[in-house]
Amino acid sequence: MYKDFLKPVSEELQDFAKSCNSFALGTSIKFREDVIELDEKSKDKIAIIGVTESRSKQKDLIEDVEFSLIRTQLYELQMGNWSVDLYDFGDVNYYDDKAESEKVFREVTNGLIREGYIVVVLGGNPSLGYQQYRAYDKIVDKISYLTIDHKLRLGKDELQTTEGNYLTKIISNEPFNLLDYTNIGFQTYFVAQEKLDLLDQLNFEALRLGVISDNVKEIEPYSRDANAALLNLSSLQGADFSSSKHMTPNGFTSREICALTRYLGFSNKLTSLYVCDYIENYKKLDHLLIAQMIWYFIDGKNHRPEIKSFNDTQYFEKIFVPTEGYNYIFYRNTLTSQLWIEVDNTVDDERKVEIIPCSEKDYEQALNGEIPNRWWKYFKKFY
Repeated sequence: MYKDFLKPVSEELQDFAKSCNSFALGTSIKFREDVIELDEKSKDKIAIIGVTESRSKQKDLIEDVEFSLIRTQLYELQMGNWSVDLYDFGDVNYYDDKAESEKVFREVTNGLIREGYIVVVLGGNPSLGYQQYRAYDKIVDKISYLTIDHKLRLGKDELQTTEGNYLTKIISNEPFNLLDYTNIGFQTYFVAQEKLDLLDQLNFEALRLGVISDNVKEIEPYSRDANAALLNLSSLQGADFSSSKHMTPNGFTSREICALTRYLGFSNKLTSLYVCDYIENYKKLDHLLIAQMIWYFIDGKNHRPEIKSFNDTQYFEKIFVPTEGYNYIFYRNTLTSQLWIEVDNTVDDERKVEIIPCSEKDYEQALNGEIPNRWWKYFKKFY
């Protein structure tokens, strides 16, 4: 049983959670011993787990990280108008053997997703992003993966999975089930042009930090279809967050990162979020910021729109945009104003249509007679 690989939250922390005021997360969060009694009653549920080992890059030595201070800050935050059940299952056990630790993390994540949990992982080394991705094998046929990172992790495909090559592993290792990939917030001076060219050839997306900082809403269409997301804490600017291994002067602000995590939570498809590259600096503001990021993710999950049929005229407006080369069909949610666009995926005269998320910018491009960017990227995947 995968839950046997989890070390429960300490009794001291559980007692602290119960001592919080009646409106705080701590008094509502459930721990491991509550699962058997309450799981059957729960439809929507979020599970928090930690990965307390982060191996050093040079010697592959185990470096412990600890999440008690983050949990303390999280438990004290006040509940929103929420209906989702919250669980904290503690930390994944780790082993001296790296491969064994990776296998355990993958099995725990896979087991929680299969049981209907939305999994929030607090972790150390970003290399586990590959295991997070592989946890979806035999659950999702075609996976959409999203990362928030200041770099593109397209290093050399070596035997070992590292923080610098986990994306290469995802792309180049069987089973080949990556349908879509988006990186949010890369910084140009950290990324070779060859890597950007490779992503473009694969019809994947990479959005610069400046593009998102100018308009945080740009992330929403990309997060809407993502199954899994990785958030590298090094993507925050050093002035706002310093508890990561690879601090940089530029990056997302504390407000921007909270907005981004809420958009991730707003997705109906996203079932895991890996928050990684954390180190303990014993800085209360850093612990509180991570807690607030998780709070915004939970808030997004609680307020995500219901899934409705695109044919339901009560919820969707169908918009035809004829151009000289193609007639585009958009769908706008009348409650949220979210947009989707049809992509014709006809194969051997058997008509098949994919309806994918898009932005207001794509709609404006169609109105101006241009090819919408999201439509073109997706169209090229099949032709």
